[in-house]
Amino acid sequence: MTTAQPRPKSRAFFSAHPVFRREEYAAAMQRRSTDKVVTTMLAQHLKAGNIRRVARGVFAAAPAHRHASDLVVDRFLAASRLKADAVIAYHSALELHGCAYTDAPDVQALSAGEPTTFETQDFACRFFKRPKGFVAARDIVQLDRQGLPVDMTTLERTVADCFDRHDLAGGAEELMNSLALVERLKTDELVRQARGLRNASAAGALGWWLERERARLGVPDKTLSALKVLKPKHSHYVLGAKPGDAKSVASWNILLPSSLLTGGFEGA
Repeated sequence: MTTAQPRPKSRAFFSAHPVFRREEYAAAMQRRSTDKVVTTMLAQHLKAGNIRRVARGVFAAAPAHRHASDLVVDRFLAASRLKADAVIAYHSALELHGCAYTDAPDVQALSAGEPTTFETQDFACRFFKRPKGFVAARDIVQLDRQGLPVDMTTLERTVADCFDRHDLAGGAEELMNSLALVERLKTDELVRQARGLRNASAAGALGWWLERERARLGVPDKTLSALKVLKPKHSHYVLGAKPGDAKSVASWNILLPSSLLTGGFEGA
């Protein structure tokens, strides 16, 4: 399929921005985002196959001499452009940190706005409110993705958030198998994140996991002591445990799914 080549200014922009927001393109063309000329220019490039729409106001650019209909869009890069303040989080952040046990087709992200889901032809992205204690300047790290920065939660923030919402980590067994791939953690930072979340159940589950992994990860006694201050005052079901299928870990006041204590998953 023949593709009409864009003018030099647009070509240079598309080459450097495999995924972009309308306002980014407008700024590069030295126009306001609301300018009707920008709409016309984008429409021309869409028709020519130089770009394709990912979502409202978000586009993917085709490499030179290729048609946009042939593009396989990087779902993490595209998701990071769906909202100006998007931060890849939970299981998706585990994937980007290289410690997810399995890949998931969809993307999870944080935003200051209301929770919402974007459905694109390539993937779905679920946006969640920023968790308690989230501080952007401290809890975000950038990853280069096709030459563009993608904001994601730090590894420590990701781990804490996944204990807070294990359902967004793919479930308890997926979380445990993923965490088995983690090679190092800043334990002081983990404690800080657990305090900020103000979720006793999550703190207890995190403490239990760190105690189990203390030799492998070099977890100091002070970390476990600090997390024990945050653990539940009474036994709580955690990580999806249910009555009739739970085992107690009295030292952390938590009730875990039986499979996590009987070796029923690969990370055990």
